[in-house]
Amino acid sequence: MLVLSRKIGEVITIGNSITVTILSFDRGIVRVGIEAPKNVTVHRKEVYDKIIDMNKQAAQTNVSALKNAMNTLQLQTSVNGNGTTDALSAISSQPINGTFLNGKHENE
Repeated sequence: MLVLSRKIGEVITIGNSITVTILSFDRGIVRVGIEAPKNVTVHRKEVYDKIIDMNKQAAQTNVSALKNAMNTLQLQTSVNGNGTTDALSAISSQPINGTFLNGKHENE
């Protein structure tokens, strides 16, 4: 780890395109300004860790829940006149929260 001492207004450069400017120091808190290209993400460490955790959770597939959802919807595709699968017509007859895809309710 490189450790640098800087005064307010001084700048640190990282590579050719990132600059870190010391903006202020007050009551033990240092404010820094970071200029970086749009393709470089800049996060506080605790925010970055949360993003990583959320991405890991989103990537985990709950196979049991997926199977239950498929069984609930009872997806049965039908073949239309030109031999292609028409999944929309297969699921449009299945209500979701009491409403069909065409906007009608179960008791209509």
